[in-house]
Amino acid sequence: MDGRRPGGALPPSRRARVGRYTYRPKTDEWWWSDNMYRIHGFDPGSVVPTTDLVMRHIHPDDVERAWESREAVVEEKEPFSFLHRLITATRDEQVVLAAGHLEDDDDGEPVVNGHLIDITDVRADAVNDELDAAVSEFVGQRAVIEQAKGVLMQLYSVDADTAWALLRAFSADTNRKVRDIAGLLTTAASGDVTPVKGRAPSATLMLERLYAADGGHH
Repeated sequence: MDGRRPGGALPPSRRARVGRYTYRPKTDEWWWSDNMYRIHGFDPGSVVPTTDLVMRHIHPDDVERAWESREAVVEEKEPFSFLHRLITATRDEQVVLAAGHLEDDDDGEPVVNGHLIDITDVRADAVNDELDAAVSEFVGQRAVIEQAKGVLMQLYSVDADTAWALLRAFSADTNRKVRDIAGLLTTAASGDVTPVKGRAPSATLMLERLYAADGGHH
């Protein structure tokens, strides 16, 4: 048994979770969505998110790169993406992708908006099994999905399993079908309108921009 539900769907524990956050560098203030707390192993609202808290939950081997990502977005105003390990409040190790971009709020103050995508439970064999089920009735779409995975592998410097997990996370977060997002990404890549490697913004922002450029067609 592989834990599937009827219809080939994976249970929620094996789906990517998407958390949202904002960070105000001038005041060092954070806002977390409920899923941000859950990904870190906390009940929503049970702690006050701070930069110190964020860094304490990043795997020690990844902390230096985390500070580099913060510098890139705050000091250099560059969108960032950062695949790393996170140690939860219950001492579990998660694999997550952080992405964000800097913009000004209504008062002209800089604010970082971004996502944290927990892809721990949707990698490896579970990912490959779901891919087979997801595209079995869309044989003609397999090539497009594989191409889209390649686009994400380049954008976020991740492996194929992680790229598939990101596609699933993007699908859940935007309520759009995987094959539609895959088609959008491959079309954008062929037209050279996707972000450059290492500068991919948060997932929703990137997809909203691409859908706007596409005229909103699915």
